[in-house]
Amino acid sequence: MKSIKNKIRKPFLILLILIPLATLILFNISLRIYIDAAAKNELKATIHAVEKVIKSELETSGGKPSEKEALGIARNILSALKSSHFSQGMDFYLIAEDSTPVFPSKSKLTASQTAFLNVIDPKIQQMKERTVYTIPVNGKKYLTIAYTMNSEDLSNLVAVFALPTDQINKYLDAVNQILIVIMLLGIIIAIYLSGRIATHITNPISKLSSLSLQIGQGDFDTSHLTIPQDTLEFKQLYENMSLMVGRLEAYDKNQKTFLQNASHELRTPLMSIQGYAEGIESGIFPDTKEAAQIIKRESIRLNELVSELLTLSRYESGTYKPQWEEVNLCHQLKDYIQRLMGLATKSNINLKLNLPDYEVIVQIDDMLLSQTVMNLVSNCLRYSKKEVTISLEKKDKTSILRISDDGDGIPESDIPFIFDRFYKGKNGNFGLGLAIAKSAAELLNGKIIAYNQEQGAVFEIIF
Repeated sequence: MKSIKNKIRKPFLILLILIPLATLILFNISLRIYIDAAAKNELKATIHAVEKVIKSELETSGGKPSEKEALGIARNILSALKSSHFSQGMDFYLIAEDSTPVFPSKSKLTASQTAFLNVIDPKIQQMKERTVYTIPVNGKKYLTIAYTMNSEDLSNLVAVFALPTDQINKYLDAVNQILIVIMLLGIIIAIYLSGRIATHITNPISKLSSLSLQIGQGDFDTSHLTIPQDTLEFKQLYENMSLMVGRLEAYDKNQKTFLQNASHELRTPLMSIQGYAEGIESGIFPDTKEAAQIIKRESIRLNELVSELLTLSRYESGTYKPQWEEVNLCHQLKDYIQRLMGLATKSNINLKLNLPDYEVIVQIDDMLLSQTVMNLVSNCLRYSKKEVTISLEKKDKTSILRISDDGDGIPESDIPFIFDRFYKGKNGNFGLGLAIAKSAAELLNGKIIAYNQEQGAVFEIIF
């Protein structure tokens, strides 16, 4: 499996090699086309310069030049060639009508010049005037142009100009060497920079990976973690990671506290049941009926606690799937209050229901809403003195269900924690009822807030 560093570096390096290479190839093709065209144009321009030299020389000699004067004309033509950009390496020949070289003389021809003339001799008659040809000679190529001096004074001499292409190749080779050096330097610098960039990216990721492993082992200490803060994404990742670690740590502590409290809550009725069962077995209790009633009562309490734990687990784990239906909330509340009336009568508390004179139609899951309302009302009945009030109102598209009591209220220090499972406040244990109500409300896409009024506590369900 490839590392992130290699995944970053590999395509980067491939591009760095392919793009300069493609540039080099295209540049060579373009430059060769340009230089070939420039050389051909230069050869054609040379013809015009030669014509001027010949015309000037003929006017000076006053007619047909002598052999000595003809050589002078040839030398002047060579001088004119020096003004050409491609004069270095260019050969100039004057060839008589009978194919005899006039200039340079046959005795002064080099081996390569002789070979060139041998190749071009049979082709001169077929060559078009002022047209550049590429003539191969012994593995070398010459850009060649011929010009017939149609003058009686010069006996129809043919001027031939030949430019070896190896001069062009040398120029291209020099350019290529410079480009290759630049490319290699660029690739070396790019490899170094890509390594630095990849390291800059992967190091924080490696640190966060180690932190994830550390968190998985239950260690939430992030004081040793140092992430570069000069990059926005890494800064955000670090902040989000720190936030996540904080939440995980809090969740871990809550889970441990929950397990401790749940164990305690389960152990209390179990110990009571065990104690009475052992007493009955030992014959300590003369009235076993009373002991059996206590065992039954503790068993019911234990069953309720287990049922609440299972309900909370279903809500928080996401396994419960709400069954949505459209209902009139006023009718639903009347039904819930009717169910709670027995508990209120037993506690000698009055239940007061304030409903609007219009219908409040909402999408709810009856199980979730009943769990929310009945747990909150049950909690208020426990701490109320005389009356618990349930009221409903509609603001725009938001429904607000308010449940309040006339008790002593909730200590301000307990309000942020009353929805925690088995939270023990100043006024006793809140158990699981409020935690279930909160989870159920959230599954209804709502929320619960708690606060104190002038007399008693208030719970608002907003959805």
